Amino acid sequence: MFVDARETTGGAARLEADVCIVGAGAAGIAIARELARAGVSTVLLESGGMRFEDAAQDSYRGANAGLPYFALDMCQLRFFGGNTNAWGGWCRPLDAADFASRPWVAESGWPISRRELDSWYEAAQALCEVAPEPGSYDAAAWAERLGDPLAAPLPVDPGKLETKIYRFSPPTNFAARYGDEIRDAAAIQCILHANVVGIDAAPDGSSVCAVRFAGAPGGSGGGGGTVAAKLFILAAGGVENARLLLASNGVAERGLGNAHDLVGRYFMEQPHTRRLLFARRKADVPFRLYGERFRGRSVAARLALAPELQRREELLNFGANISPIHAGHDSQGWTALRALIFSLRDGRPSDPFLRFPPFDRKGFRWRDVGRLIADLPGVAAGALSTVRHGDESIAAYVLENKSEQAPNFHSRVTLDPAARDAFGMPRAKLEWRTQEIDRRTTRRAEEVIESELNRLGLADLAPPAPDVWDGWPDSLKGGWAQIGTTRMHDDPRKGVVDRHCRVHGIGNLFVAGSSIFPTSGSAPPMLTVLALSLRLAAHVKAQLAAPVEVTQAAAE
Repeated sequence: MFVDARETTGGAARLEADVCIVGAGAAGIAIARELARAGVSTVLLESGGMRFEDAAQDSYRGANAGLPYFALDMCQLRFFGGNTNAWGGWCRPLDAADFASRPWVAESGWPISRRELDSWYEAAQALCEVAPEPGSYDAAAWAERLGDPLAAPLPVDPGKLETKIYRFSPPTNFAARYGDEIRDAAAIQCILHANVVGIDAAPDGSSVCAVRFAGAPGGSGGGGGTVAAKLFILAAGGVENARLLLASNGVAERGLGNAHDLVGRYFMEQPHTRRLLFARRKADVPFRLYGERFRGRSVAARLALAPELQRREELLNFGANISPIHAGHDSQGWTALRALIFSLRDGRPSDPFLRFPPFDRKGFRWRDVGRLIADLPGVAAGALSTVRHGDESIAAYVLENKSEQAPNFHSRVTLDPAARDAFGMPRAKLEWRTQEIDRRTTRRAEEVIESELNRLGLADLAPPAPDVWDGWPDSLKGGWAQIGTTRMHDDPRKGVVDRHCRVHGIGNLFVAGSSIFPTSGSAPPMLTVLALSLRLAAHVKAQLAAPVEVTQAAAE
């Protein structure tokens, strides 16, 4: 059932359950469903409501002190369903190599293998409503199935490049798809507008006793309360998981689970850059498979660096789309019109930035009205090319790079004690940092892709600015993939959680989500987040069935 923390009466509530989950995004909802099916009583705390609200979103505001990055309240959504309320649906498991220790990538290697997640990946696909297909991620199988020569994998040198298939969720909105199930589950209490303001640990720090939440600004009163549980799971996102642990100072000033100063460190993104690509012929350019989607089908591909090349040249994982630019679609007026349509319509836009109010607080819509009026010819050209929408309207292509980022101890989330949200919690400060290997991977990947496209007589990349690789090109951005701030490692001196997602030294506190990834890979994190969450749910059920093990873990 759903309860709004702001509407409870009779003072602070005290709730008890087997498990308390903080965060009702993809990970939290997936875990809660699995536990409820086993009859495990669960309190699911969600800091927002059922719809977007400025007041709830405000708690995500923070500072950026490193590389240019999205405003922190613009890349995560703080209401039931989390970022599944506006995601693109890209699905692919991480590669087996992403889990391996690579000598040229410092701090690489997971304590678990890809094989251990295979069955969980299948279940994660089902959660995302990705239809099972023979050869689900096999490029040759899809080429045969699609039967279009312009959507076949490019005949690149397999020692340099390979074609990787990506599947698409509809995309599944977890709030819409699973909200009724959460509401009707007798074992689940989902508390909306429950903003966690503290995690209370035992005096010796070996276990968590309770989580405190506030339903309205000003402390734990006004609809706030506490949740006592046997086990606790943080599933609040890469920045928020770290923020909550760092802000919980009941045991030590550095926060919970942070004995070795690792909470918040190793923040990773998947660096995105763009370069114009010019086809050498006007028609029959075989790039269809590498665009956003193939003609409405739920499949697309990326050109990726071959594992052999990665090893030989000591590079990171990497993938790139080749997306068409239709004549008129890059005009100021057409871009403004699309932004206005997406910001006003009820359906899911392709770009989450364009839908929710925080992204137009500074006159977003009125600014775009002005741009539209100033460029009516561009609006007409964009509309015409949309109606035609054939290959003949393609003016150029864009090589859209999505690279792995190497783990970096100095890339981190910290607290800003001088800035607090409405609940008195310190706001987050992000220092996104990259390393030479990150830049070298993108630079070398572009060289390899251009060389192969030249060899095939297909296309040329626009030349970069002379000094572009002294740092990053201006097109650098992240992919909303906030990874690594509570990384997984069997050694507590190298990670925050162990292979079972349990915080080192705390017997009943677990973490879910991309914050536990030791490396980022180049595939979108959603499927891996869900696979790990389902695996964690199974582990939690086993722990609750064997309470002696929980006690022993707490004593470690």
